Amino acid sequence: MKKITLILVLFLIGISSTEAQTNSKERTVTVSGAAPLEKTIEKYRIKATLSMDQVYYADTRMENLEQLKKQYFTALKENGVDVSKFEEKEMEYFSLGYQRDGTVLYYETNSKEIAMKLVKTNLQGVQLQFQVKQRVSSEKNKAALELALKEAMKNANSLCKAINTSVGEIISISSNQYHNEDWTSYYTDYQEQFTVNVVYQMK
Repeated sequence: MKKITLILVLFLIGISSTEAQTNSKERTVTVSGAAPLEKTIEKYRIKATLSMDQVYYADTRMENLEQLKKQYFTALKENGVDVSKFEEKEMEYFSLGYQRDGTVLYYETNSKEIAMKLVKTNLQGVQLQFQVKQRVSSEKNKAALELALKEAMKNANSLCKAINTSVGEIISISSNQYHNEDWTSYYTDYQEQFTVNVVYQMK
C-alpha cells in the first residue's frame, strides 16, 4: 500500500512540475520595434504620357501626335537629353482609355542629372511620372534589424517591469524585411521603417 501511495505522490509531483513548466511557457509578452530603413537609388525612370486629349482645346496649332512628339523631343534635345533612349509603348496608352491619339514613352537612366532634365521638360499634352528603383544593402538591412530588436527589448522590459516580471528568451520573431523592389513612385517625405514583432517569455 505504501509503495502504491509513493508512486501516486511521485506521479502527482510530476504532473505539477509539467503544469508549472507549461504555465511558465505560456507567460509571454508580445512587442514590436522599428528602425529607419536606408535605401539607395540605383536607377531613375520617367514615364511620359503624350495625349492629344490635353492639347485639343489648349493649342489649335498642334494638329496631331507626331507634332506633339516632335516638339517634346526638340525641347529635350535642347536640354542635352538623348531621345533615342526612349522606349515607346503605344498599347499601354490605348489601355488607359483616352479618346484621342497618344502614346506612352519610358526613359531609364542612372544619372540623376538627366532624370531632373526630363522632369523639368514639361509641355502641354505631356504628363510625367517620376519613378525610381531602390536597393537596401545587406549591411543596412542588418543595422536596421539590430536597432529594431533593441527597441523591441526596451518595450518588453517596460511592460514586464509594470507587472513586476522580467524578460526571458525569445519565443518567436517576425519582420517586414525589405525586399529590393521593382519601379516605385518617388516620395521624398516618406521614411520606410524596418519593423520586427517579437514574443518573449516572461520570467
